[in-house]
Amino acid sequence: MVRKSGVGFLLGLVFVLSTCTSAFSQTLFKQDNAYASLNVGLTFLNDIKFGTDLNYAGVTANAAGEHQFDTGASVSATYGYILSSLVRTELELGYTEMDHDKAVGTLTFTSGGNTLASVGGELDVDGEIETLYGLASVIFTPSASGIRDTLSKVPFLDLLNDLPLGNFTPLVGGGIGFADWEDNIKSASTSAGTLTINGEESDTDFLAAVLAGLEYNVGQNLTAKVTYRHIWVDSGKGGVDDAEADNVSASLAWLF
Repeated sequence: MVRKSGVGFLLGLVFVLSTCTSAFSQTLFKQDNAYASLNVGLTFLNDIKFGTDLNYAGVTANAAGEHQFDTGASVSATYGYILSSLVRTELELGYTEMDHDKAVGTLTFTSGGNTLASVGGELDVDGEIETLYGLASVIFTPSASGIRDTLSKVPFLDLLNDLPLGNFTPLVGGGIGFADWEDNIKSASTSAGTLTINGEESDTDFLAAVLAGLEYNVGQNLTAKVTYRHIWVDSGKGGVDDAEADNVSASLAWLF
């Protein structure tokens, strides 16, 4: 399902990151730790607005509203490289799926600047969006103990000194990549009946994300983490906010 544009973009990211990683590890850092992780999570796609006009015999029909979606599930695999105690890079390839919920909007008829009629309502939509995505990220890993020591100097926060944070690592970062998606709408229904649609739309778009998380060192070669990400998808047709989503995931990582 991945198009040439998506595959080419991911290969380019792999080449750039691998080259940078090799250069950094050989010249600046002594650590040489690679890891792989399996990630599962939930994706919350924000409502997507729609609008269209139809003109006929001097009358304009305007349909405007928003598509609403159910919570989706995601699964991905990550290859990461620890550049130093403060910086790491990651390449992630994942899949997410979510169902349509409703389309809520208003149909307005106008002529000569005058509103003739306006009708609002909603449709129950049967369909799903499947997305294959690739993401290259840079992640900063400040010391949890250092953050605790700094905050504990603030009045009333000295109790933080008692927190055992030695095995925890905060995560903050961001990345860019691609989203190769396919939207399949089967039908739409109201109390009056069901309309069969069987329509499909697909594209490969630019993706950007910011993240924050917390990692726990389970053992010598095993870590667990939870991560929150805010995601933007841009088709290049309508600005940077074509679609936005939030993702919460849990991961297990193995250090090589």
